[in-house]
Amino acid sequence: MRPVLAAAALAATFALGGAASAATIVLDGSKEIRLTLNDVSNVVLSFSIDASAASYTNSGGYIKWSTREDGRQDADGPWGTCLECGYSGGDWALSYDPYSRSNTLSSDLELDFGKTLESVYVWIRPTYGTGTVSYDDGSQGAPDIEAVPLPAGGLLLISALGAAALLRQRARKAA
Repeated sequence: MRPVLAAAALAATFALGGAASAATIVLDGSKEIRLTLNDVSNVVLSFSIDASAASYTNSGGYIKWSTREDGRQDADGPWGTCLECGYSGGDWALSYDPYSRSNTLSSDLELDFGKTLESVYVWIRPTYGTGTVSYDDGSQGAPDIEAVPLPAGGLLLISALGAAALLRQRARKAA
């Protein structure tokens, strides 16, 4: 029964994690991150890798942004979600070689929207390696980071709690 309760607690952490805010995000080269920024005119993204590793380290990827939640450019029609169809925000490529003096350990990207926008959706798409990104959007409130869609996280939490209750009931009947 304890593993199921641990799974329920883990599911609750991820389900509620979508509403949390943080200034630094770990990039692992396989999961894209979406930031929802409100009332901003620009955002500065700072990418970095850890040079304290004793071996080769690298990180890279690119940025797309949109004022539409479906990820498309303003003039596009309602053709469904397309995270690759937004405006280009640039890319980054960082590397660390313990035997080289020409390492690139950090890089900054500034997205200037030209005017203050009510909502901006920024997709950070790492394509290889591990590293971190920190950001400053210049607004007073913290942006939302969507790691797990809230409805899916809620369903996962309810399923885990239901499984825990079922196992507990079976344990009582067996005793």
